Amino acid sequence: AAAWVEYANGSAATKQGALRAQHGSPEPFGVRTWEIGNEIWGDWVRGHSDAETYAANYVRYRQAMAAVDPSLRFIAVGDNDMKWNRTVLARAGAGIDYLAIHHYYGLREGANEYENLMARPLFYERFYREVASAIAELVPGRRIPLIINEWNTSLPVPRQHSMESALYGARLMNVFERSGDLVEMTAVSDLVNGWSGGIIQASRHGVFVTPTYHVIRLYNEHLGRDRLAARVTSPTFDSSKEGTAVPLLDIVASRSADGRRLFVKAVNTSRDRAMTTTVSVTGASVGGEGVMETVRGDTFGAANSFATPDAVSVRRTTFTSSPRFTVSLPPHSVSVLTFPISSMPGRRP
Repeated sequence: AAAWVEYANGSAATKQGALRAQHGSPEPFGVRTWEIGNEIWGDWVRGHSDAETYAANYVRYRQAMAAVDPSLRFIAVGDNDMKWNRTVLARAGAGIDYLAIHHYYGLREGANEYENLMARPLFYERFYREVASAIAELVPGRRIPLIINEWNTSLPVPRQHSMESALYGARLMNVFERSGDLVEMTAVSDLVNGWSGGIIQASRHGVFVTPTYHVIRLYNEHLGRDRLAARVTSPTFDSSKEGTAVPLLDIVASRSADGRRLFVKAVNTSRDRAMTTTVSVTGASVGGEGVMETVRGDTFGAANSFATPDAVSVRRTTFTSSPRFTVSLPPHSVSVLTFPISSMPGRRP
């Protein structure tokens, strides 16, 4: 591991840096953030161990790698199991810069029931608060953000490539946004193929993007710099595994870096019910034409495939915004509303 760091970051005068230069890259790559291990708690990976053993190995590896390049930042392997997290934080927390956790949800976990699937992201929102409390208790005074560097559903096709996965992903990304004081980075798994979860599916003869791809792209094209307070009143549903009184509607709001636009990301998880909702903005002057971009298909079961690459797509409409206006959110849809802010004197909407 130390040799690998030298290969990536060392000058051409070092042993491994000279090898890199020989291979065609004379300048260092400058890789600053390294994760030590991957899902070490799982018996399917090399180096599988219990939390105590992993924490001891993490400390050893970190010391050897940092000796080569003291500027590195290190990611430790976390888990959805708090017992694992608490052990790793207690034994190695002083040297942990980030904690990585992976989220997958499929039939084995309860996604055979649609309501469980739609409620699961809110479980993670509560879970992050539990992780934050453990960090404060076990590593006082040290900030250790989370990196959710693998997340996705694990559903059979065509459900994996339908709005079901996209709705789950959108609600989970809303949770990430609301948890931004702790969750610093996220990444869906996979990008291209890899398994059925790949958000781009390619073959010898064609390519299509999944509804989850459309949602991720739409969200990334509307990244706000400032996270804003959002209060939602919504009908609710119950699930068999993930709790009761779960809101059908999930909302986050943010303001663009230039302070001129307001973004509202809205997830309507209802399979068959459109939501006509009133948006009220306080603390800002709002007015003018807004744009609503919506990911949805004509039917709840619509899925993209090589034969139907556009069964689920992004649809664009306009609306007139004001301090209080009404929009209709289609059933089983993910929408991003963008509208102008004319002034915001020292307050957040």
